[in-house]
Amino acid sequence: MNIYFLLLLIMFLLLYQGITSSMLYVPKKIKIISIIALIMMSVRYISLVILFVVNNQNYLYLLKFGVYMNFLCLPICGVISIFIFAKNNKIKLMKILFICSILFIAYIVVVYKSAANINISNICGYIIELQFKDYYYVTLLIVNSIFIIRGIELFDKTYSSKLGVLLIIISSGVTLVSVILTSINSSFVWLLLGDISWIITVNYGLIKFKKRGIKRTKN
Repeated sequence: MNIYFLLLLIMFLLLYQGITSSMLYVPKKIKIISIIALIMMSVRYISLVILFVVNNQNYLYLLKFGVYMNFLCLPICGVISIFIFAKNNKIKLMKILFICSILFIAYIVVVYKSAANINISNICGYIIELQFKDYYYVTLLIVNSIFIIRGIELFDKTYSSKLGVLLIIISSGVTLVSVILTSINSSFVWLLLGDISWIITVNYGLIKFKKRGIKRTKN
């Protein structure tokens, strides 16, 4: 089996688990934010599957709006994870949604203005490369560096979830490495590894709400 297809399959399973957990177990504030992030990531992976299976490249350039959706999703995943594992209940939902809306509009404008080159890879099928993709890579490097620093700070806090915070640090580190590898060689989409790491981290945080619910029921 093609390792790329296997990674796509793994991500769809993780996304299904995350969306299900968000709908069933998560408090309203985090539920809205997490579902938005997971839906955006789902759009990205549906786009990648289309690029992987189709033979005709007509209209594939339209998928550029979905392919780079992880640049919006991963920062939101990081924020969600920090809130959950820092055990911070003071989530300002409207502020986060406002920031997400601004980022989404900026993303659509930049992607629309950016020319797209469609190339062929023996591993991934078609690949869409944006003219301004380097700006996205730099943004991911900066954001994940911040998450690493924040994770290290939280790890020393007595009230934080140690395993959760460790997952934040690992996910940020994997994403940093994958961004560097992708900028060197884009024939294999290394960023999938960063995506998977962050969704695993978020899913772990969402599942913790299920465990808390079970404990309350038993008590």
